[in-house]
Amino acid sequence: MPEMNKDTAKKRAMLRACIAFFAAMVLYAGLMLLSANDANALRVTMKRIVFEGPVRTELITIVNNTAEEQVYRLGWRNMRMTEDTSLEYIKEGESTDGLMPAEDMIRYSPRRVVLPPGASQQVRLMLRRPKDLAPGEYRSHFWIQPEAEAVKFDPNPNAPKDKPSIQIKMLTGLTLPVFVRNGDLSASASITDLQTAIAGGNLQVTFNLNREGNRSLYGDMDFICMGGGETVVKQLKGIAVYTEITKRRMKFDIPLPEGGAGVCRQVKVKYTAEKEDTLFKGKVMAEAVSG
Repeated sequence: MPEMNKDTAKKRAMLRACIAFFAAMVLYAGLMLLSANDANALRVTMKRIVFEGPVRTELITIVNNTAEEQVYRLGWRNMRMTEDTSLEYIKEGESTDGLMPAEDMIRYSPRRVVLPPGASQQVRLMLRRPKDLAPGEYRSHFWIQPEAEAVKFDPNPNAPKDKPSIQIKMLTGLTLPVFVRNGDLSASASITDLQTAIAGGNLQVTFNLNREGNRSLYGDMDFICMGGGETVVKQLKGIAVYTEITKRRMKFDIPLPEGGAGVCRQVKVKYTAEKEDTLFKGKVMAEAVSG
């Protein structure tokens, strides 16, 4: 009996360790998917929503790309940007300098969506701007999350009977930032401390993307090799610097173009606004060239 109890305790300990490990992996994967608007299982038609000027209503479309009916819950999450890790959750009751939430000004409908496989549903967001709203940029993050559901446990019939078994179902959700801009806002961008190095056949590029002013930055980034001409070797879409920080520390590994390091004697980094940006109107916001 003591030997059996020892074996049972060992198996339970192994099971608890496995569950803890996989739970940590699921949490990590979920955080990595927070801003993935093109996730396979769930898709929305907009990357971000901006209420500015006369705009009072916006529509987003949720698309169920799975082969099963899905039920989605909608709501708000407050998140902050950091210099190094992009976005992180703000704990309940915690505040962040430079960040003013927008959720209290915005109503949305419906709050729960049921979608058959391949179906879509529009969600309406409506702004109710207070008359005494102070000038500034307000932001919250709109959360779309599949409801958790019971999963039938169907263990592998070939698995050893004395080994612990675990079944995990990933629920892929996403968030998109929602902005309310009020009053005369301005911003400027700059790129500083640009450095490059060759490592492992890749071009390593590091720099600071700086922001000044009372509104956020958002745009696309081009990496251009300069050496007898200019060759765009990488493009990144939707790089933001939000109002709670004044800079982001950026680091990228870029495959060298045909011709190797000789084609990349210098590297130009160019940061360009969207055409829809009411302040920059598609113009280059900042650029820098490595020494």
